[in-house]
Amino acid sequence: MIVKDRLKEHFEVEEWHGHTSFQHYNYTGKNLIEEVNALDPDLVVDVGCGHNRFKGHIQNLIGFDQSPFPNVDIISYIKDINFRPESVDVALCLGSVQFGGRDNVIKELGHVVDWIKPGGYIVMRTMNQWFKRRAYPNEDYQYIWSEDDVKEIGNMYNLKLHKGIWEEFVPTGPEGIKRGIKYKSSRLSWWWQKPGTLTRTQIDPVTCEVTER
Repeated sequence: MIVKDRLKEHFEVEEWHGHTSFQHYNYTGKNLIEEVNALDPDLVVDVGCGHNRFKGHIQNLIGFDQSPFPNVDIISYIKDINFRPESVDVALCLGSVQFGGRDNVIKELGHVVDWIKPGGYIVMRTMNQWFKRRAYPNEDYQYIWSEDDVKEIGNMYNLKLHKGIWEEFVPTGPEGIKRGIKYKSSRLSWWWQKPGTLTRTQIDPVTCEVTER
């Protein structure tokens, strides 16, 4: 089964309606609202935004997802959406750049890197090795990140580790509790920064010219 089909199956809208794990993320949950807004961003992109929970809370945010969630701004896969190169201050990749094999993950990340301004940030959250061993060992369409990946793949795109690497655990539901599983899964979370100095810009709505502000 190709990755697109498997993603659609995994992230069916009805299945994820009311999904509550968002509240359990200490580093990539609601705290991101204050952290990202403090940068006074011109454009924030939520990659694979799901229910687009940050919309209306993080300024100048556009959320896109491959599934037709009710609050999504744009329905698209990562490789099919076009943001102007070096136009995005912050990209939130919270559980979205982790599907398919390693080559696919690297390629999708490359699209995101192209959008980021010099000095801008990519905020990552991914599955890690604990997830593979304990939770869903047969979910081979998901790429399981390691701390070595964070360093190696970051180096490929000349990205600096700005914050992290943190591990975040999501409590299991009732069925997991019955089986004696304390945590449903765990994630790695971190911030990358693109080399350069982050500048403020504005786009003229008539001429589309970009100027610093």
